[in-house]
Amino acid sequence: MSQIDAPPRQRIIAPDIARGLALFGIAWANLSTAWAVVPAEVRGAGFGGVGPFGFLDEVAVVLSAMFAHVRGLPMFTTLLGFGIGLIALSLARRGYPQREIKKALAKREIKKALAKRYGWLAAFGALHAVFLFFGDIMFTYGVLAMIVILLLGRSDRTLLRTAGVIWLAITVVTIVVGALVPAEYLGQDLGQLLPDFPHYPFYVLFGAGWLLITAASLPMTALSLLPVMLVGFVAARQGVHLHIDRYRRVLWAAVAVTVLVILGVGLPMGLAALGILPGEWSSMLMILNQVFGVLTGPGIAAAILLACEPLEKRRRAGATLALPLRMVAALGKRSMSGYLAQSVLFLIICLPFTLGVGKEIGAFGQFLLALSVWSVTLGLAWALELAGRPGPFEQLHRRLSYGRDGLPQQWPEREIIEERLPAPAQRASASMVPERPER
Repeated sequence: MSQIDAPPRQRIIAPDIARGLALFGIAWANLSTAWAVVPAEVRGAGFGGVGPFGFLDEVAVVLSAMFAHVRGLPMFTTLLGFGIGLIALSLARRGYPQREIKKALAKREIKKALAKRYGWLAAFGALHAVFLFFGDIMFTYGVLAMIVILLLGRSDRTLLRTAGVIWLAITVVTIVVGALVPAEYLGQDLGQLLPDFPHYPFYVLFGAGWLLITAASLPMTALSLLPVMLVGFVAARQGVHLHIDRYRRVLWAAVAVTVLVILGVGLPMGLAALGILPGEWSSMLMILNQVFGVLTGPGIAAAILLACEPLEKRRRAGATLALPLRMVAALGKRSMSGYLAQSVLFLIICLPFTLGVGKEIGAFGQFLLALSVWSVTLGLAWALELAGRPGPFEQLHRRLSYGRDGLPQQWPEREIIEERLPAPAQRASASMVPERPER
């Protein structure tokens, strides 16, 4: 039975847990690179800096380099591609035309449904970037999703080859440029270039300008993130989450690559930031982390999928998951609302015109602050789960994407389809669609 023909299954918990955990990684990384950037002269500045907690700050710098920076983002990107694949399969199960009616119509209808959904995601991201957090990623995700939608008709092999070629090209170009550019320019941290924000109107103006920069840099961002998004999309179409035994070696290989990146790039990057390894290594290690760090996205997702395998078996047997896992999954189901709630909380806590907390607390203090903000969003998501309510922004997003009544459970019958086809296609479809039996 193909994935298209398969009946809908119980919602698997691994992607929700992965998204919930990724939100913590994103909060941790964003805090030191955007919300509360430590002055460059502080040891370990790019990771929160060594401050009042001393040795604990040093440990936090290394752990941040290993597990936070370019870790949660690529995992979320992988899961976004995975989600696009699942939605496309859901549309197919609902009877959206695949091949039988007319290829042009099939492509148009499925692509239109997906494009509307991710177009609204991009719109949400643009508003988020201007009014809450200039470092928004939803706008970029929405645009990249449009590219994936254009590739719906390509085979899985073609998509994986495309992902590999793109990643190899951007890796070679980035490393060559990194080798040619002088270290003093290469080591410039964008976070160090952020202005002090004297008041909220200035912050909004900066967010609008940064959104334009984000839009202009989309080609490079696409080259960086599109490969893992395509991997996630193919994984959904192949049903990797439903056939773990079949793909176990591939999953473990992805985990192994992630471990190599964490130990081979992340660990020395953190040690170099502290001066334990030569400080001049920092710039090149940060570049290597950018290009190889994206590979941790599929690997971390694979590790969570493998770890959740026994949990899924217990769930199918009627067992209840431990409360912490259910809470993380509840946040993962409401990841957009959780992500936006992070921005609201960090805006209140960190910016100079609000509480101004974060720059003086060191890397360990920033870890605790990120954990606290994430825990608040975790509690809010769990409260919604207990109330049987979706996340407010997920609900709004679905309403805007699919209308008041949502998607039909079944694609409209032949008569409705024919109304939307030109006359020659109507005659062609008459020979392709079997008559409905009389009831």
